[in-house]
Amino acid sequence: MFNSRNTLNAFTLSELKSQIAIKLCFPIRSKSDCGKLSEILVKDGYGSISVTTIYRLFVNFNGIIPYQNTLDTLAKFIGFPCWSDFVENIEINNPKYSISPQIEISNSLLFHCIENEANKPLNAFFESIEDSEYKFKSKVALEVYDSLLKVKKPEVFFSNFHTNKFVKQFVLEDAFDPGFRIKNYDYAYKLYCKNTTVDNSMEYIQDYVFSQSVLFRHYFLNGNHEEAFTIGTKIYSQTTITDSDLDAIYIFPNIRFRAYKIWYYQLIGKSKKSIENYVIELIDYCNYSYNSLDSYEKKILFHCIAEVFCFSNINNKYHLILKTIFNEEFSTLPNYLFEKPLKKSLTYFEPNGLVHYRPLY
Repeated sequence: MFNSRNTLNAFTLSELKSQIAIKLCFPIRSKSDCGKLSEILVKDGYGSISVTTIYRLFVNFNGIIPYQNTLDTLAKFIGFPCWSDFVENIEINNPKYSISPQIEISNSLLFHCIENEANKPLNAFFESIEDSEYKFKSKVALEVYDSLLKVKKPEVFFSNFHTNKFVKQFVLEDAFDPGFRIKNYDYAYKLYCKNTTVDNSMEYIQDYVFSQSVLFRHYFLNGNHEEAFTIGTKIYSQTTITDSDLDAIYIFPNIRFRAYKIWYYQLIGKSKKSIENYVIELIDYCNYSYNSLDSYEKKILFHCIAEVFCFSNINNKYHLILKTIFNEEFSTLPNYLFEKPLKKSLTYFEPNGLVHYRPLY
């Protein structure tokens, strides 16, 4: 049968790469990544695509015009019957629902509204999309994020909209940027916490733990130990949050709170033995909770603890123990990773959705 070729435009290729990265749970950046995708395609019965073809398409694109069979195979991998259905979905039927690549945001109406503090139309727009599909709201959140990277005073936007339902859920939570690349980004999460109603509800505990944990991580990793100490003291010494409370909330704030306690122990000068005992507790928690979590939650669990281990003086034997617990997850990644230092695997387990579209590295 004649196997035709198809020219790819930048938008379609970007969308393809994004959706494959989401399916794999890691972006394709190296030949080893390409090799793993090629292996998975064959193993799971989608078809065969050479490592070289994947590399030329996703890593070193120079205008390659791929065969129809190649594109059909990739489309099937991300849930479409064939390539034409994928293209129709993102370019014809539902262009507004696709996650678009980063655009020249200074030409965006949303950017100009944020830059010029046009709060009434912004508020009306956010309210108008309340019943829209999740994917569309995620796209808007990405555009808000891109705009906030460019505006002169993003803190003004956060002051005006930190209580807005859409901004809270989609901009500050779902599109949280672990790289804190927006100017004065920490200000947004200080406001987020202030807006959290103090009570004993699980919603309050979840919001409180989330906002305080991400601030603590940011300050600690950036060497602002004074701010990190202040927050750490508040959440670990002055607030009574039990294991039962943590188990009742979502895994992300739950495990952040548990894992970052190691950093706090370092800040207050806990003994090496005390820290090691707590590391053993975390390892036991991983073993205990592993089978009750789905694949996404397992990646969250691993990433949070692995990151803490990598930026602490934790004995390497615990690095290996942690990797062994998540051996099944490592089997879906490039084969060399398990033997490499723990830090090499962090980007492959990055659970934050924003990072798939706006990579840190």
